[in-house]
Amino acid sequence: MPSSLHRRRLLLLVVAAAALRGAPLADAGADTCKAWLVQSIPTDMPHLSRIPGVLSTGDVLQWLSGNATKSLDILAQYWQFLPQPNNPKSGDYGFSESDMRRFGADEGRRVYKALENAADRKIKIRIVQHSGFAPDFDQESADLAAGRPNVENATVLFEDWWGSGVVHAKVWISDKKDVYIGSANNDWKSLTQVKELGIYFAGCPQIAKTVEVYFQNLWTLSTLNSTFYTKQAWDTQWQVSRKVPCWSHFLQPKERCRFASPSAGHPYHFQLTSHM
Repeated sequence: MPSSLHRRRLLLLVVAAAALRGAPLADAGADTCKAWLVQSIPTDMPHLSRIPGVLSTGDVLQWLSGNATKSLDILAQYWQFLPQPNNPKSGDYGFSESDMRRFGADEGRRVYKALENAADRKIKIRIVQHSGFAPDFDQESADLAAGRPNVENATVLFEDWWGSGVVHAKVWISDKKDVYIGSANNDWKSLTQVKELGIYFAGCPQIAKTVEVYFQNLWTLSTLNSTFYTKQAWDTQWQVSRKVPCWSHFLQPKERCRFASPSAGHPYHFQLTSHM
């Protein structure tokens, strides 16, 4: 059985390969499109050395925020860039401020500050997220949007569409040309306390456009009323009834709702044309 880390690496390679397949380097600009591996190394582990040439997750997220001039799109499962040692619902609870510094929590503060600075520069920021695992684990994104019309939040609850599941992708897209795809959550612990792996594309507009399709699909999904766009389908393999979107292939073709079917590179894949 492959380890969790190996599965993550395989997933990243598959996603990166899919992006590259949809956006040949000749089209992306072979002279400008570059890619780096990105990693997080836990603190207090001197024998787990950083690999030369591999970038730091915290650095990359700060670059994406700091260098954005027009737009920043973020897919996140939950938010805790800011340490919460006084919150009983947080895994940080009970640790001191000196512990937080030793654990590297300041890296999360720096990333969140870079996001705040981008928001204050009037960068258009769109966030698609799960609702979080505790009542305040989406508070940071809400605070970013508060009083800033250039920052938009959208929450997608997969359980409303499929009966279960969460937004689990971690993607940042800056200015439609620079992209991070990886395993790191928007959590300071993913920067300095958990081994994470990702890939950073810089100056790759065609790759960004391909990844943007996935973001836009979820963004559009967040605007739809699942009551109108879900049906019950019979899963013949597992012999159970499932809630699915009305365009699902679990449904017979005649039972599916109609929707416009643009090309793979089109960012509005879920532009539905009717309810039934």
